[in-house]
Amino acid sequence: MNEAQLTEVFGSAGRFRVLRALFAEPGRGFGQRELATEAGTDAGSVARWLRRWASAGLVTRREQDGLPRYQATMDPSLAPLVALMQQDSVLVRTLRESLRSVKGVQVAFVFGSVARGQAGVGSDVDVMVFGSMSELKTNVALKPAGRVLGREIHATATTISAFLDQLRSGESFAQDIVRGPRIPLIGDFDAEVISGAGRSA
Repeated sequence: MNEAQLTEVFGSAGRFRVLRALFAEPGRGFGQRELATEAGTDAGSVARWLRRWASAGLVTRREQDGLPRYQATMDPSLAPLVALMQQDSVLVRTLRESLRSVKGVQVAFVFGSVARGQAGVGSDVDVMVFGSMSELKTNVALKPAGRVLGREIHATATTISAFLDQLRSGESFAQDIVRGPRIPLIGDFDAEVISGAGRSA
């Protein structure tokens, strides 16, 4: 779904963008004004939505330095909403655009704390990239995205065959990648990488 479709589903562009900010990074807390700025709407509307969503159990409120901070409720039943919002988040769109300028990328996704929904303000973003490109060139290409997002971006780049060798040899990093959550950026990890393990087994 694109932003226009999601705006219709959630009632307004402002509501959708506030929910997207909260649920695309469910481990991160936001202030009201921060959400208003990100959504391009007024703080009064954001305050009303947050009160309703807190009452409904969609978001949780906590005090930090005397000011309220809001974050998505960590409820497994809301995982489909998290996945939906992550598909069209600012972070995903920014990373995807940067990676499309790198020749040789076959599959890419976000992993680590951001994908697990445990990232805090300023947490690094871990990106896994498969293809013929070098890790150095990939990280250089992602530097502008890091400046836009205000986050450090760390890319790990490898070929599909090298990763499958690591997986077959039982390396913990490769196993963690397979077992852990991922936010897709380019390609299909299961279809293009994991299926290769079955074919070559």
